[in-house]
Amino acid sequence: MNFAEHVKIRNEKFGTVIFETLTEKIFITNETGTRILELIGQGRDLPQMAEELQKIYIGDKEIEKDIADFIDCLKENNFISGK
Repeated sequence: MNFAEHVKIRNEKFGTVIFETLTEKIFITNETGTRILELIGQGRDLPQMAEELQKIYIGDKEIEKDIADFIDCLKENNFISGK
């Protein structure tokens, strides 16, 4: 999965701003969303992301589902493409 070519990403103190330039959609994430975006940028897949975030959110049994939901939202808004 990759970021769409028409997407700009900017890290801020509060999280990350994603701007899709074709439709001018803006999406703002918190720190967890920022970490997921970083992992996407590193080419990590869903199980790898879940493993990494499990280190931070110990005991969160829903972490993989939460990441998948976040990624689905990014796909639906054309911020990322691919599997």
